[in-house]
Amino acid sequence: MWQFIRSRILTVIIFIGAAHGLLVVGPKFIRANQEYTLVISNFNSQLSKVDLLLKLEGETDNGLSVLNVTKMVDVRRNMNRMINFNMPEELTAGNYKITIDGQRGFSFHKEAELVYLSKSISGLIQVDKPVFKPGDTVNFRVILLDTELKPPARVKSVYVTIRDPQRNVIRKWSTAKLYAGVFESDLQIVPTPMLGVWNISVEVEGEELVSKTFEVKEYVLSTFDVQVMPSVIPLEEHQAVNLTIEANYHFGKPVQGVAKVELYLDDDKLNQKKELTVYGKGQVELRFDNFAMDADQQDVRVKVSFIEQYTNRTVVKQSQITVYRYAYRVELIKESPQFRPGLPFKCALQFTHHDGTPAKGITGKVEVSDVGFETTTTSDNDGLIKLELQPSEGTEQLGINFNAVDGFFFYEDVNKVETVTDAYIKLELKSPIKRNKLMRFMVTCTERMTFFVYYVMSKGNIIDAGFMRPNKQTKYLLQLNATEKMIPKAKILIATVAGRTVVYDYADLDFQELRNNFDLSIDEQEIKPGRQIELSMSGRPGAYVGLAAYDKALLLFNKNHDLFWEDIGQVFDGFHAINENEFDIFHSLGLFARTLDDILFDSANEKTGRNALQSGKPIGKLVSYRTNFQESWLWKNVSIGRSGSRKLIEVVPDTTTSWYLTGFSIDPVYGLGIIKKPIQFTTVQPFYIVENLPYSIKRGEAVVLQFTLFNNLGAEYIADVTLYNVANQTEFVGRPDTDLSYTKSVSVPPKVGVPISFLIKARKLGEMAVRVKASIMLGHETDALEKVIRVMPESLAQPKMDTSFFCFDDYKNQTFPFNLDINKKADNGSKKIEFRLNPNLLTMVIKNLDNLLAVPTGCGEQNMVKFVPNILVLDYLYATGSKEQHLIDKATNLLRQGYQNQMRYRQTDGSFGVWEKSGSSVFLTAFVATSMQTASKYMNDIDAAMVEKALDWLASKQHSSGRFDETGKVWHKDMQGGLRNGVALTSYVLTALLENDIAKVKHAVVIQNGMNYLSNQLAFINNPYDLSIATYAMMLNGHTMKKEALDKLIDMSISDNNKKERYWGTTNQIETTAYALLSFVMAEKYLDGIPVMNWLVNQRYVTGSFPRTQDTFVGLKALTKLAEKISPSRNDYTVQLKYKKNTKYFNINSEQIDVQNFLEIPEDTKKLEINVGGIGFGLLEVIYQFDLNLVNFEHRFKLDLEKQNTGSDYELRLRVCANYIPELTDSQSNMALIEVTLPSGYVVDRNPISEQTTVNPIQNMEIRYGGTSVVLYYYKMGTERNCFTVTAYRRFKVALKRPAYVVVYDYYNTNLNAIKVYEVDKQNVCEICEEEDCPAECKK
Repeated sequence: MWQFIRSRILTVIIFIGAAHGLLVVGPKFIRANQEYTLVISNFNSQLSKVDLLLKLEGETDNGLSVLNVTKMVDVRRNMNRMINFNMPEELTAGNYKITIDGQRGFSFHKEAELVYLSKSISGLIQVDKPVFKPGDTVNFRVILLDTELKPPARVKSVYVTIRDPQRNVIRKWSTAKLYAGVFESDLQIVPTPMLGVWNISVEVEGEELVSKTFEVKEYVLSTFDVQVMPSVIPLEEHQAVNLTIEANYHFGKPVQGVAKVELYLDDDKLNQKKELTVYGKGQVELRFDNFAMDADQQDVRVKVSFIEQYTNRTVVKQSQITVYRYAYRVELIKESPQFRPGLPFKCALQFTHHDGTPAKGITGKVEVSDVGFETTTTSDNDGLIKLELQPSEGTEQLGINFNAVDGFFFYEDVNKVETVTDAYIKLELKSPIKRNKLMRFMVTCTERMTFFVYYVMSKGNIIDAGFMRPNKQTKYLLQLNATEKMIPKAKILIATVAGRTVVYDYADLDFQELRNNFDLSIDEQEIKPGRQIELSMSGRPGAYVGLAAYDKALLLFNKNHDLFWEDIGQVFDGFHAINENEFDIFHSLGLFARTLDDILFDSANEKTGRNALQSGKPIGKLVSYRTNFQESWLWKNVSIGRSGSRKLIEVVPDTTTSWYLTGFSIDPVYGLGIIKKPIQFTTVQPFYIVENLPYSIKRGEAVVLQFTLFNNLGAEYIADVTLYNVANQTEFVGRPDTDLSYTKSVSVPPKVGVPISFLIKARKLGEMAVRVKASIMLGHETDALEKVIRVMPESLAQPKMDTSFFCFDDYKNQTFPFNLDINKKADNGSKKIEFRLNPNLLTMVIKNLDNLLAVPTGCGEQNMVKFVPNILVLDYLYATGSKEQHLIDKATNLLRQGYQNQMRYRQTDGSFGVWEKSGSSVFLTAFVATSMQTASKYMNDIDAAMVEKALDWLASKQHSSGRFDETGKVWHKDMQGGLRNGVALTSYVLTALLENDIAKVKHAVVIQNGMNYLSNQLAFINNPYDLSIATYAMMLNGHTMKKEALDKLIDMSISDNNKKERYWGTTNQIETTAYALLSFVMAEKYLDGIPVMNWLVNQRYVTGSFPRTQDTFVGLKALTKLAEKISPSRNDYTVQLKYKKNTKYFNINSEQIDVQNFLEIPEDTKKLEINVGGIGFGLLEVIYQFDLNLVNFEHRFKLDLEKQNTGSDYELRLRVCANYIPELTDSQSNMALIEVTLPSGYVVDRNPISEQTTVNPIQNMEIRYGGTSVVLYYYKMGTERNCFTVTAYRRFKVALKRPAYVVVYDYYNTNLNAIKVYEVDKQNVCEICEEEDCPAECKK
């Protein structure tokens, strides 16, 4: 906090036989658009006035004049004259000086060089949290301030950039407009971002103004904190460390649990460990084993793991504890840093313990060299040994030495002061500093004063000056008004003549307020979760106010995300920072001084000390369920009302914790205001519930739902706890099936967590609401919360979709039969059937943009499914003139997230790789570069230079033949493997170059060489996959052989379903068919493309996507291009749905683009008939799903599982080995994934994989679904054994466990897979139930 500090500095001006004096004082620095004030003092002059010509001028380094201002002034005897210059707004860097010349016979000429300061604005950044999880939203504010802490009038916008840990630009705002000097926005972090430290930077006119970092990581916010501190200061002689361990919830209540303490000495070697039970506070002694120190102090490391009772939530704290050789330290306290020869010099040895308390009773010998001083003495009750030394006129240095009886030794030298006078002046503050109140200063001088001059400096300029005339007094009471111009900091300098010397003193004035006197308060310091809190604000009418509140637990990560009072002080000091110069007092104050030639400045006494002195301080009810558990909230902007005040009522989150509330205000005239320290308040209930629920369970399993009750009322009460069966989702084990709730009673003593549990089964798949209520005192105190756990199927769900596409140019009537292909082994009761009518081909894609594929997307190629479809949807929406702005906004936002995700895989050479640091890939770089080039139409975050660099890298990889080959790992054999003369990859790279307008020109030679290679290979291409991509490349290039290529491709096609469908039969048939459709569109064969479209839409998933990334990318691109030509604007038809003996009608016109759903189809339906009559375009979709037991799958991988013995019922170690089963010798799979799902109740930690084989190393690992699933990625898999061990821990009690499974599959050909089930401990209900929950059979 700012405070007043007064100090005394002596500086002298020597008069050489002169009876008059003239002093010119002015700021050493100038700034554009700021006032510059010069003060001239005329004292003891022989003239009644002096006339002076002032000239302020500046020029650039090459001699160009940039400033030339003159003023004629006169200064009367015994008076000051303040002269103001207004610096122009366009003032630029240059060489500046001020010249003062005497006029009308007065001989005087002085010059002073001035320093141009370019910094006229500064910035601050506020972020709502210091750390973010994947998927969080980062809220931030940018605040710009000028030198007076006001919004800079000339700056209307800033350039804001957010970069990931690899310095990739993730989001940018090129013209971020300021409101009251503030820009506010947010960034949605994607679910799989690059973890690490991210950066927000702000630029103005091309120069970085300010930046701030925040961290993205996986974390769990602790509900409590642990403090570790020494119980006593540890000394070497103790040979032990005594520790106090405190554990408290953030709302102040003690935590009960076990503390595991580890002590590390030299080289971080574990010395010993202990465990103790702690309830709020505990102590432990760790004894050393012959611990010897090499210095006066040495650090040891203590690691404390505190495990909360009942929940096993753990907080780990590591502390450096200092062990000292001696119990105290000593410091030499001097009345001034130097002594004056011939005068007494007072000093003292200050002995203090290491906790800051005085160390009394320390005995030893004091010796001072050069003065013959020697004594044995003891420190007093204040820890002082006071000394008064008598240096002679010839003493040059004092060497002060102390030797204690325990061996402690201290030595320090004190130098003499070079001085020409013993006179000095002193300035002391005698009153508090308050705005618009008088400040009283006592001016004391060793000589009788006839005058003194004072100067007030603030914000780099002299804002006030005065010429005072005491009547030959040694003391004078100076009274000055504390004006707003002095806020927040000012300096006061005084000067007078003592004999033939001018002496000075100055003081710092630090206000504890700003001109914008903003204040924020709340009506309660303690409030129940979920209740309303009232905020009261006061400040300048109409001023902008920014508010933020966050969980105190976040401060354990970092405190730099917010704005504090100290930050404003640093901004102010940054504008007006001055390098102190011990030989020039004026320079140290940011001033220059000039006087007559016969007056000399003597800086010797500048070495005299400044004694610090602190001053300037003011002399029957409804139960609401807790569901909102935010970590930060109240990120809000408001304005102060006309009355200068504003009240705001907000609902606090449901979390039981302590909160920090901060606020600032900014006004165009009065500038920034901020509260002095964050407001801390607590959300706490006298009686409340804490849950410890699993992430997911399987249907039919018996699971213990664990809760803990806390009572802070001071007495023991009986609590009634009720768990509800919400929407008949839950079965209470041992209770009637019809029960809608289950109530238990338990005694809850004060200040102790009491566990209570319920044994349940989940009846339905999906999300199950867990709603619990507890009450005491006949319902006078209650708490209730509701959370969701996921219910997974016992078997693997098998989604299916059958589609039919129609496009009637004139009125027609057609019937489409659908026969459902449901496996005979499907689980009973698992079938779901839905009919969907889609009048727009991409509507379902748009609806599911954020969840197109259910498969993992943990590599650089798969990840593109989160990026590319958004581009295609935006292309379609704009091409068809869509007015659906909300759809455009959704796709644009998801496009930004996809871009953010993809930048994780950018390599240092500008290319892209399949893993974050795996090296470059030709295929992936081509894929990403062409996509980003297209995406740049819809978002300005994409750096054109980044795309150009990627394409340049691609061009550099071309062989002299014109061919491209993969330089990186091969995981998509048909594309990258170099098979069939590399036609596929060469064509793919050429399409990337051809689809970029800049690259098409820049790399025209590369394209031409590549096209020559393809045209020479055309006659030999027999694979439809290769030919489809080559044909598309030729179409883009306008090559003379494009028609020949297309005709050859059509000849390879397969017609099906009475020529209503056309496709190409290969291992990559969706990708091949999609490339063919793109060529049809470019050749304007729209009608011929309809059968191709019919086949493609029949391959889509329920979400509107295709099975894999390249399928989805090319398939949606092809459908989009044709759909742009087939608009639904003419739709006018009726659809009749028939199943069994039921009929349902749908009427569609051109205004309807939303999907029509019908869900009420019985699960035993096997056939549907749909009739369409009318004109227009549409897609008929029958979606159905059933569950299939895991044992009913065919295998193309060998998969072995082995449960290892851990000796613990709470730890699972599963050894997994897999290899590919090839049809041809030495053949391999494409990229292979192994997904390990865990039994209910088990979760993994952050590093679950060990003992992995290294022949074919794991490339990436993902932990999914709250730690209940682990996915491992391999580039490819052959006949070699690929093994690893996964370790998981049982956190929840579950009986009747369903089997878990491990699956391995080829990402690009999912028909190649293997799946195996495994089981763990087969606990039954009787083993985990509590007595009152147990069914009757357990009591026999």
